[in-house]
Amino acid sequence: MSNNSIFMTKNGEIAEIILNRPEKLNALDSEVWQGIIELFGEAGADDGIKVVILRSSADRAFAAGADISEFPIVHATAESAAAYHDKIRTAYDAIADIDKPTIAMIRGVCFGGGCAIALNCDLRYADTTARFCIPPARLGIAYSLLETKRLSDLIGPSRAKEMLMGAKVIEAQEALAIGLATRLFAPEELEAGTQDFAQNLCNLSQFTIRAVKTMVSEISGGATDETETSHRLRAEGFQGADYREGRDAFLEKRQAKFTYR
Repeated sequence: MSNNSIFMTKNGEIAEIILNRPEKLNALDSEVWQGIIELFGEAGADDGIKVVILRSSADRAFAAGADISEFPIVHATAESAAAYHDKIRTAYDAIADIDKPTIAMIRGVCFGGGCAIALNCDLRYADTTARFCIPPARLGIAYSLLETKRLSDLIGPSRAKEMLMGAKVIEAQEALAIGLATRLFAPEELEAGTQDFAQNLCNLSQFTIRAVKTMVSEISGGATDETETSHRLRAEGFQGADYREGRDAFLEKRQAKFTYR
């Protein structure tokens, strides 16, 4: 899928999914939600892609949240509201469930649904202009349990309550301090810093990177000890080509050339 509101580009093994409604500060309408579903699905199925960066085409905003101007339409009936929220949940899952590392590259406003899609990425690389807010209290609505948990797991229950109850705006430095932002850059350094780390990921073992995603997901789901999945991944790792290449490269003092995709 490629349209004016959201599209994907590829540069080698790195894909960028780009939000492109600058006149609306990238407010997320039904077309964008559908685009997220389709483009993350496409990126996940493409063996030539190792890392996905989610970003904006403009500097003023990553995304200002759901497009409230379409709320009278999508919430016109119980059926249309259910379909709309199912689409949003599917979009979140498309980001969270892709088995490749994802980085949200954030400039400017990152509010509401924009903050939620960033939370579903593995990493949030932001610059000093970034501002985060999830404001359901300004609309009189309840935030979903899944996304409340995701926020609470990341920044802790008390800060999550403060942020959601108070519609609190979190500036970039505070976002870094509380773990909402993974890393913070000067505006002129954000793109290079994000690309450098993405390229580093491309050069490392994709088996290990995907195992990390799976393990952290299991922990977030409540696992506190080894699971059937973790046992399987540990066993597969020591049987795999990446392990043999990494071991041999270390012993031979050379750069490893991993082959797992």
